[in-house]
Amino acid sequence: LRFRDPQPPESWQGIRDATKPGNKCCQLNPYIQSNLEGSEDCLYLNVYTPSLPREKIETLPVLFFVHGGRFIFGYGDYYKPDYFMKHNVILVTINYRLNVLGFLCL
Repeated sequence: LRFRDPQPPESWQGIRDATKPGNKCCQLNPYIQSNLEGSEDCLYLNVYTPSLPREKIETLPVLFFVHGGRFIFGYGDYYKPDYFMKHNVILVTINYRLNVLGFLCL
């Protein structure tokens, strides 16, 4: 996966469990001494909704959040979605490649 374009997902049968956020990208936290954590398989989009509509469709606001971290650390699930769910806001977060795996040209 390193330095390659994103790949389409493999197909699946039946219902796919998408209730957990995707992997965080490889990173070292500059504020604490830590080992390398995360995965190179990390290009995920997380969509949090207050509830899945059954019949009535209600228009809700959408917040698209791109985490900070100076392009070297962070991940889309850093802040939990609970506050937005209580206020009927759809929250969309992403993970993107960090440091030299994502921004070697900078």
